[in-house]
Amino acid sequence: MSVYTGGSVRRRSQSDRVRPRETRNPLVALAIALPVAALLAFAFGGWSQFTVQATSVLHLIQH
Repeated sequence: MSVYTGGSVRRRSQSDRVRPRETRNPLVALAIALPVAALLAFAFGGWSQFTVQATSVLHLIQH
């Protein structure tokens, strides 16, 4: 694969193509995703729908 570098073309070396696989801690991913999910749920009325569903499930479990 060639890369244009301002007038010259150079070939990518093998080390340019290989990236180390970095893994993210699941707790970090959760800490990133939960506030965004909460904000979206609040903005679009998801909290009320969640409470309706949770209440109906609780009623089914109790009876």
